[in-house]
Amino acid sequence: MAQVDLALLGAGGINTVVAQSVVAGRLPNVRVVAVAGSTVDSVGAKQLAGELGAQVVAPTDLASCGATWVLEAAGGAAVRAHVPGLWAAGINTIVMSVGAMIDERVYDAYQRRGSVQVVLPSGGIAGLDGVRALAAVGGLTTARITSTKKPAGLRGAPYLEQNGIELPEDRAVTVFEGSAREAVVGFPANVNVAVALSLAGIGPDLTRVVVRSDPSADGVMQLIEASGPLASLEVRLRSQPSPQNPRTSYLAGAAAVSAVRAIG
Repeated sequence: MAQVDLALLGAGGINTVVAQSVVAGRLPNVRVVAVAGSTVDSVGAKQLAGELGAQVVAPTDLASCGATWVLEAAGGAAVRAHVPGLWAAGINTIVMSVGAMIDERVYDAYQRRGSVQVVLPSGGIAGLDGVRALAAVGGLTTARITSTKKPAGLRGAPYLEQNGIELPEDRAVTVFEGSAREAVVGFPANVNVAVALSLAGIGPDLTRVVVRSDPSADGVMQLIEASGPLASLEVRLRSQPSPQNPRTSYLAGAAAVSAVRAIG
């Protein structure tokens, strides 16, 4: 199998898992040629690049660093700022921050990408094959995802800040209920899984999202419920949070490794 020259956009929990897999030899056909953090001075990017024997570049230089694929795991703002330019330059991408795909400008660029390959991994959830199957035959009428995290995994979200919501440390509370489109604005670092579900099924406006804070949560928990007149499914997942970022489940990093393995 041919070698894949890969660049990493983002130096947090997800790409750390990918880097560890490369170093451990679990991705033998993949060579990481560059790492870009939020800035060229990113400490995390320098650390990952050192471990991988790769160069540190600015995000704006990813298209010219020699990579044929870029793995994005840097957040929605990074997708909006840099990924459409990568598509225009003919660079294939794996986009982990799928919440940004419902941004009108990003989606338009995605539609005009031509032969450029774009992979949208499932991230920290499973069961999307069943959701797609139901949607493909018009058999999906409802879809909902309930995300439960410890308070530390939710604090700092724009929705909480804007509404002055404090997360108690002594009880579980529901902090948000709404559509996937609304959720990705209020919780951009937490609900990429909701957008992944919506893209597989009935869209971001009809897919419902519930966000819960629970101090006793044993990891990051997701409950997917989807149904139609002839079938329904329920998927429960529990994953430990990333050691580097409590907002991200470790399963999301594993999904990134799987996506990279599939292209390599």
